[in-house]
Amino acid sequence: MVKVPINTELWHLAPGYDPVKAHDYYEKHKQLKGRHKGSTKPPSIRTSRQSFDKTKQKIALQNSIQNLEAKLGRLEALIRKKEAILREDQARAKVKARKPKDKPATAADKAQQARDNKKYRDKHKQQLKTKAKQAPSKSGGGSSQSSAGAKSQKPSDMSIANLKALATKVKGQLAVAKQKLAAL
Repeated sequence: MVKVPINTELWHLAPGYDPVKAHDYYEKHKQLKGRHKGSTKPPSIRTSRQSFDKTKQKIALQNSIQNLEAKLGRLEALIRKKEAILREDQARAKVKARKPKDKPATAADKAQQARDNKKYRDKHKQQLKTKAKQAPSKSGGGSSQSSAGAKSQKPSDMSIANLKALATKVKGQLAVAKQKLAAL
């Protein structure tokens, strides 16, 4: 379908039309409107602030990564230490089990054994508590700590299994922090 032009669209074809004169008229009567600024801050300041924030975040993440790595190293050292103590105690227990029990125990032997038992209980208090928790039907001082109380323990008081769980958690936090640093 062909569109039929109206008279106002054909002025440039009229015999008295002067394009230069029409352009001069346009230039005299045009009303220019200025650019409306979107923001009052120049873009260079905004980008420098963003780069400063990114630098600040990177420094914070790097500090966090260093702290987590140090914490992980301490936890792993503590786990190795506790496992070594446990192995020594188990070896000592095997040696004691092999000793012949032919002679009757004297009062001095019984007193020495009581001192050794007390020393062992004091040294392995946390391990004994966890064993008591696992077997609540047995008497022997079961603990009534809540899970919130167990989380507030110092790592030196935790059992090996809890330390390994904490180390796994720290490894996860470390991986997340490294991913965030790589994303910046």
